[in-house]
Amino acid sequence: MYLHKRLDETQLEFVTKQDYYRTDEQLDEDVTMLIEWMSKQPHLPEISDRKWLSHFIVGCKYNLRRAKQTMDAYFVSRAEYPELICTFDYEYLKEKMKTGISVVLPKLTPQANRVVIVNIKPIENHVKLDFSLLIKLSISYLDLYVMEEPLRGAVLVLDIKHLPLGQFMNIEPTQIKTFIKMTLNSFPISLKGIHFINPPSFIGQVITFLKMFLPNKIKNRIFVHDTLESLQQFVPKNVLPDQYGGTDGDLDEITQNWFEYFKSKDEFLRNRPMADLSKRVSQTKVNDFGAEGTFKKLEID
Repeated sequence: MYLHKRLDETQLEFVTKQDYYRTDEQLDEDVTMLIEWMSKQPHLPEISDRKWLSHFIVGCKYNLRRAKQTMDAYFVSRAEYPELICTFDYEYLKEKMKTGISVVLPKLTPQANRVVIVNIKPIENHVKLDFSLLIKLSISYLDLYVMEEPLRGAVLVLDIKHLPLGQFMNIEPTQIKTFIKMTLNSFPISLKGIHFINPPSFIGQVITFLKMFLPNKIKNRIFVHDTLESLQQFVPKNVLPDQYGGTDGDLDEITQNWFEYFKSKDEFLRNRPMADLSKRVSQTKVNDFGAEGTFKKLEID
């Protein structure tokens, strides 16, 4: 079972033959070198899935050094924050989906980017939003996608019209900081844009808060849309669900499909590989998750 439209031949060529393109033979050699490098890192798990490893290399623009850094960060971050890399209580998840969702849309943009929508639904004042669940869902989406295909990038659409100011003020900054660092630094994916639709009156506070944790290049990719037509300049109608003026189905139905897909991938989600921190050469936490110098030197696409 694969939930979403796969990359067609044109999109796959667009993703894999961009920037510093290498031939299939060269890519295969790079994968072999990556496997050999991993075998010499005592704290890293043994990974033999060549297709999965190739996605890291392609996502890092065929830069093998960067792929090594990203992969090290990928496994170390999961060991540092195992509470974010877990399976789900599906009854609890189904209940919380009534208050807010994080979901990946079925189709890709013309640039072969995946689109993630976070939608906060109308809730009673006494109902508490579970932001940590939205974070866990988003990380799990990315884990599944990195396994399935090479990704050009991701576009994030945030609909927080119904986010109560009081609940926004209670968001734990450390949670957001950790999530952003994991997303930007331990996945071979570029964040192409953050788009707010249906902005609340306190949108300025939200953006100021978010910018505290973002690199400058990403700060310049934040957009606020007062109309659906404005959003559709970045994400076309045929990619968006009905609720956002699109033509690609009902958002609740897409969410339900994801719920069933997650249940079908429960074994993978329960057994995601991570680093063994007891075997690391350095036992200190350096530069948030990874090998020394990893994140301060990584490029942000």
